[in-house]
Amino acid sequence: MHKTDIETLIAYNFWADNEILNACEQLSAADFIRPVTPDPGWHSLRGTLVHLLDTAYGWRVALQNLPDAGVMREADFPDVASLRKRWQVEEAAWRDFIAGLDEAALNAVWRVEENSQRTRWQTILHVINDGTHHRSEAAAMLTGYGQSPGELDFAGYLVWREN
Repeated sequence: MHKTDIETLIAYNFWADNEILNACEQLSAADFIRPVTPDPGWHSLRGTLVHLLDTAYGWRVALQNLPDAGVMREADFPDVASLRKRWQVEEAAWRDFIAGLDEAALNAVWRVEENSQRTRWQTILHVINDGTHHRSEAAAMLTGYGQSPGELDFAGYLVWREN
């Protein structure tokens, strides 16, 4: 995997996250934390987004071999503004991490398990793919609240980036 490809995918990932957060800002505080049915696994829009952020954080610190501060809690993010603030910290950390890698490091095996091994780029791609999964859940919830985030696909990001 080429470094410029990973940089582009990480930029896309955080652009799409930001589009979700922009739509969340249009919601009432009650809708942001309201339990949803059917439950996609994280109880609410806020829960889904906290999980998404926590996953990005957890994999990054694992890739960097840093201590993990533990699972993020929904209660630590009472509103969209507090979640966005932490998201900005995570985005900066990811960009710094990626900037410090060369292609050899991206392509190197960093994790070996009993029946498999993973390179850094494969793990980073997993984070991006997981983000797409949970943003889709969040987008469905937002659309149900009348606040669709709009197009979140990669092609849409490329058009946005060019303008």
